[in-house]
Amino acid sequence: MSNNEKILVVDDDKFNVTLMRELCETAGYSVIEAHDGTEAVNLTQSEKPDLLLLDIMMAGKNGFEVCQELRSKEETAGIPIIIVTALDDLDSKMRGIELGADDYITKPFRLFEVQRRIRTALDTRRYRRQLEEAHERLKKLGEIDTPGRIGGYRQLRNGMEYEFKRAQRYEHALSCVLFGIAEYDSVLNTQGKKVAASMISAVVTVFKNTLRAVDRIYRVDYDQFIFLLPETPSVGARKAVERIRKALKEPSKEGALSIAFTAALVCYPHPEIKTGQDILWNVNNLYKQSGDKAGTRLIELDS
Repeated sequence: MSNNEKILVVDDDKFNVTLMRELCETAGYSVIEAHDGTEAVNLTQSEKPDLLLLDIMMAGKNGFEVCQELRSKEETAGIPIIIVTALDDLDSKMRGIELGADDYITKPFRLFEVQRRIRTALDTRRYRRQLEEAHERLKKLGEIDTPGRIGGYRQLRNGMEYEFKRAQRYEHALSCVLFGIAEYDSVLNTQGKKVAASMISAVVTVFKNTLRAVDRIYRVDYDQFIFLLPETPSVGARKAVERIRKALKEPSKEGALSIAFTAALVCYPHPEIKTGQDILWNVNNLYKQSGDKAGTRLIELDS
């Protein structure tokens, strides 16, 4: 379901606009149209669409200029842009991505490919917003400044970009684990913020003592953390989660923790992983699919 998400189709060819409109409306999206670059910028600022399908080759202000202008403005910088290029126009694809486009599709259009890329771009944006909202909630609670090497959403974004590019360049594995603590809401509601914060502090201590110095830890919600494990294939990530599980059963100052959790694991390289955002989208989706069942478990994206 699209939840009536709005897509701005930008093309100076009316036939292409009509075709893209039909493709989008078939998938349940609402569509607005722009027939030149200037109109595209104005409509983006006034209508705030959820996504742009942006043709590159237009008279007047072309798609590159539109993309660059929208990315330079704070109010439009976060709107996903999928550029539309000719099948063999590799230079346009690369330049569009360098200017900030999120993805590209090629002419002639393939119905299911267009819909898949739209869905991926919108899902990625939604997940990014969820992380930003979680970060703001944590800031308001005063809990985001967890001592030590624990980052928040903004650090996660930068860390993921760095580690993914590094994994690509050197052909190394990169594992990402989304770790959720099962009891947090119950403890917070029944025993209060102080006890819940103490539990988080104990769990964070386990993370620090268990994971390697090169591993990155980020708190992305009240009860959720993300680990980035560089140069670590899935078997190594599973071992890391198992070490955490055992450590959480050991006695601490407050007694045995015995904390139940759900951990979702995604490892690059993988056929569905093309970008760092793909990793975050997949690990979040995998975690959500686990539901709210009690118990301790690890779920993993199939190879």
